Amino acid sequence: MKKNGSLQIILGSILFGLIPFFVRFAPGLNIYSIVFGRACFAALFAFIFILLTKKKKQLASNSKKNSFFHLFNWTVFLTLAIVFYFLSIKNGSVAIAGTLMGMHPIFVVLFSILLFNEKIIGITIISCAVAILGGIFVTFQSDGLTGSTIEGAIYALLSAFFLGLNFTYHLKYLTHFSSIRLVFYQNILQLPILLPFVFLYPSKLNADGWISIAFLGIVCTGFAYFLVYNGSKYVQKQSIGILQMIENVIPIVLGIYLYNEEITLLQIIGIVLILLSSVLIAIKKTN
Repeated sequence: MKKNGSLQIILGSILFGLIPFFVRFAPGLNIYSIVFGRACFAALFAFIFILLTKKKKQLASNSKKNSFFHLFNWTVFLTLAIVFYFLSIKNGSVAIAGTLMGMHPIFVVLFSILLFNEKIIGITIISCAVAILGGIFVTFQSDGLTGSTIEGAIYALLSAFFLGLNFTYHLKYLTHFSSIRLVFYQNILQLPILLPFVFLYPSKLNADGWISIAFLGIVCTGFAYFLVYNGSKYVQKQSIGILQMIENVIPIVLGIYLYNEEITLLQIIGIVLILLSSVLIAIKKTN
């Protein structure tokens, strides 16, 4: 499994791409209730996983210093990324939300330079350019830009920024934690941050709501992030975001088949380009 870092990231990204479906599945729930419930189930998933697999490794002797500080910062980054992403889904089109949020490879490359002084290789530049071009094509819709579309796009781009930071920060400061412990800590620390908002903006949970937050937490968060964080250890940092571009395609498919969103020829070309960008990186990693 360690040798298939690229594959793990791609599979995790596919699961992450299912988020719009489960967010739309429970329209009665507000953003904060969804994010809070998602974090609860993700933390529970990770906790049970740790118990069952008996992953009780102790931290290295020099790893405790500033660990909570970095865990908290990292948790805030992901919380902001998820809140902005869900706001984008709620306020705009599923396709545009998923696509523009998927522009985080640009920020992954940026933070790879800032945090690791990593030299950007040619295949990354090519793949990133192909992915960006595909993302631009995917955003073109037959009805043009509306107020809600622009609002959704702004939220999605903010999500992309914080996701790019999220996927690089832990590789700089938190590598002494196992991947499943990272999933557990990051989600359990979200709860006190989100709890005040849940009380300020309450919403009632029905059967659809429980199903939605359970799948969001277990499948689209707990398992998805475990795969991405684990796979990230075995690929170059600059490649992480490119490999995740596959998640852009999932919202497009969901939008077409579940929400009757129209797709244009340019969007089809965009999907192909996004897939190609991931393939270029994946092939490079196997050579």
